Amino acid sequence: MLVLACLATSCTLLDSAPEVQDEKARTVFEDLIARGEPVGSTPAEFDDPSGNTFDRVAGEYADVPGPVAEEPDDLDEFSDLVAAATVPDDPPINPYLEFGQNIIWYPLREGETERLIMKPYTFPKGSGKMVFDFLQSYATFPIHAAVQDGAFGEAGPQPSGTVLLDFRPEFSVESYANPRTAGLAAPSSVAISDVLFVTANAQQLLEVEHFLDIFAADVRQIEIEAKIVEVRTFESLDLGVGPVDQNTPIFDVSNPGTFVNGVGYNFPNSVDAAEALFGLGAVFDGVTFNAVLEAVASFENVQIISRPKVAVREGARADIVNITRIPFYRVTQVNAAGVPTTTLDYQDIGVQMYVIPRVVGRNTVTLNIDIEASQSGGSSVSFVAAGTTITVPEISKRNARTIVRLEPGQAVILGGLISERKVERESKVPLMGDIPILGKLFKSTVESKEITNVLFFIRPRILEGADFNSPYEE
Repeated sequence: MLVLACLATSCTLLDSAPEVQDEKARTVFEDLIARGEPVGSTPAEFDDPSGNTFDRVAGEYADVPGPVAEEPDDLDEFSDLVAAATVPDDPPINPYLEFGQNIIWYPLREGETERLIMKPYTFPKGSGKMVFDFLQSYATFPIHAAVQDGAFGEAGPQPSGTVLLDFRPEFSVESYANPRTAGLAAPSSVAISDVLFVTANAQQLLEVEHFLDIFAADVRQIEIEAKIVEVRTFESLDLGVGPVDQNTPIFDVSNPGTFVNGVGYNFPNSVDAAEALFGLGAVFDGVTFNAVLEAVASFENVQIISRPKVAVREGARADIVNITRIPFYRVTQVNAAGVPTTTLDYQDIGVQMYVIPRVVGRNTVTLNIDIEASQSGGSSVSFVAAGTTITVPEISKRNARTIVRLEPGQAVILGGLISERKVERESKVPLMGDIPILGKLFKSTVESKEITNVLFFIRPRILEGADFNSPYEE
């Protein structure tokens, strides 16, 4: 309370005596208020209208220490050095290191400090015009002139800090001639690519290249990893009856003077005549029976796995083909005498897969997939010419087409391309081969069953910069 009374009295004296302007006393009082310490004087002492109160208090507290200034530390000194330092200018750009050797560096023009650089940019045939128009519509740098085939007209000299565009469609041309068939004939000209010539200073040319990298060169690459599993199951049963040798009939009547001396036939199995389970011989009242019963049962289970991998740019087609070419004669025409004209042709059979990937957003990949599995189902007789039977192959095909969207790490499985082929073939002696049980001795039979199933596992992956920069390992 004493302090507040003293302060109140002091404030009254300040208002009542504005002629006293002792800054030192004011400082002391402000320090006392901040510390909250008593001044050691009674309120009556502050009622003295003589105006000596501030002098007395100032003298009493003149030696009171004030706030101690902090010593500057290392961080403050470093901050002062950074503030006082000047940032050096960037070193000038070496155009040959920055833009390559395929440039023209023009001499320095009068009154300018930067030299102009001209560099050609090559694009696939037909795509350069789109980039040329896109630059004019959306480029952020100033364009002095954009012309085609050098038609500058009245464009005038190029000012400093601007870009000059000169588009030349089908500029790159090569001369081509087939060395096998052309001989000494004049070669033909084949257009290869479009060229855009850009003239600017180094800084502006960097902006042009950055623009082209974003909108023309930044085409993403997708790796298509496929696993193709082909499962083939084959079962067969081959039964046949054949003679022991060419001189011994199967049924032989040994008594002379009989109407029938012997009965011989040959229906061996189709695998190998030497594969006999047992020989059978018997004598019935002078009739000799001697034959070889041949039987082969087989079972095959084949699994073929291939893991092709291919990288393709976005929007292009990736082909994965594993085929066999079957030759056959194709009939082109038949004359009045029935003689055909044929040409040798080939038919492809096997597994074929075509994929077109596209990137949607940042990481989603859309795959347009077309797969086909084909195989030869045998041959069909076309005609007989000059005693020669000309056949054509029977091709069975299984095809699937679909469009899927996959997130990173996902895979698509395409299956169900199953084919089943059954073959039953029988050769027999008429009438005798139809006898129950005993008829087995007068015929041969072949039964086979083949089942083929093809599965496709497809997984795309967007290639990033680390994938292209990784070292190649054998």
